[in-house]
Amino acid sequence: MMMKSFAIVLICYNRIGGIKRLLSSLENVDYDGRTDINLIFSIDNSGTNVVENFAKKYNWPYGPKTIRTFNERQGLKKHILQCGDYTEQYDIVVALEDDIYVSDSMYLYAYQAAEFYEDEDNVAGISLYSFQKNWLKWLLRFEPQHCEYDTYFLKVAQSWGQVWTNKKWKPFKLWLSNNPEFIKDNTIPQALNQWPESSWLKFHDRYCIEKGKYFVYPYVAVSTNCSDAGEHSKKTVTDHQVELMYGKKKYRFSQFSNQAIMYDEFMEREHLGKYLGLSDDELSVCLWGTRPNCTYKRYVLTIDDLPYEYVRKFGLFLRPAELNVMRGFEGKDIKLYDTSKARNEHYKNNDFLRYRYSIRSSDYRTLARFSIQMLSLAFGDIKRKIKR
Repeated sequence: MMMKSFAIVLICYNRIGGIKRLLSSLENVDYDGRTDINLIFSIDNSGTNVVENFAKKYNWPYGPKTIRTFNERQGLKKHILQCGDYTEQYDIVVALEDDIYVSDSMYLYAYQAAEFYEDEDNVAGISLYSFQKNWLKWLLRFEPQHCEYDTYFLKVAQSWGQVWTNKKWKPFKLWLSNNPEFIKDNTIPQALNQWPESSWLKFHDRYCIEKGKYFVYPYVAVSTNCSDAGEHSKKTVTDHQVELMYGKKKYRFSQFSNQAIMYDEFMEREHLGKYLGLSDDELSVCLWGTRPNCTYKRYVLTIDDLPYEYVRKFGLFLRPAELNVMRGFEGKDIKLYDTSKARNEHYKNNDFLRYRYSIRSSDYRTLARFSIQMLSLAFGDIKRKIKR
């Protein structure tokens, strides 16, 4: 069988250090003996030619090298969308911004996943990155349920290492041409309404939400985000760094079905109705407090206290949180409410319980000392900025 053409697109601007680090990781990837891996430097106009000069001298040992530059500044959104259009030339395209780092298993995962889900219309793309935090409440952990497969489904697109094919990219571009403006909506994650117009990702997320499509995510990432200081951040942070899978050669993928492990745009587990004797059409899951209450259905599963009668109560002991419901673990923390039956109680947000569960510690004395140290560091940063 003929191998599919494979291209790696480096989305560049003016950060030469990040590009060198990314290339060092790409040089160590297992390409399964291939020497026809296309490397593309796509360099936006930053008013400097430092990246272009480096790219011209760089020797890519695994195949052809292409350098694309622009006479005028494109901006991140326009630039990324043009990089996605490389799917018209290559069967599989991996897009990497200059603050990404990959593991040696990147190619094998990307190729096998792209091939496995090529004809699955419910899949909009493939992520190389794996969230360990809730993308809507960054201090909360995200813990997807593990299973026999290496991947799960999440209705959130990815920008920290992603794989596109023409069958996935073309429908998105068609949708985008019909939806050029982002109209705010109180039923979607509010972060999308707040992101700037320069964001291409919020359009891809919106596409997934409206069309009911998902990205394939690995349980263990093959890309991580170094979050270098640059256009959108004043300092380098480690908040987005995740563990990487090394040395894995063969992946197992789940078929897309209601039996698969999947999460929605709020990072809430889908298809929990069967564990509660309910239809999914009448159940809203809001364990993490990120779902707008205007989207609540008749039954709501949440950690918050709502002004309705509860039907059942579960504990918050097992991980991930939804496993307490799936295994019928009784307790007092997770409540199933019937919104058709009002109760004379006030709404209470229980984020404290969510954060305590995510921190994985009840040692309040240590946590208190740590909090004081963090505040001290923060005030120190503020004082230094004022002096400048």
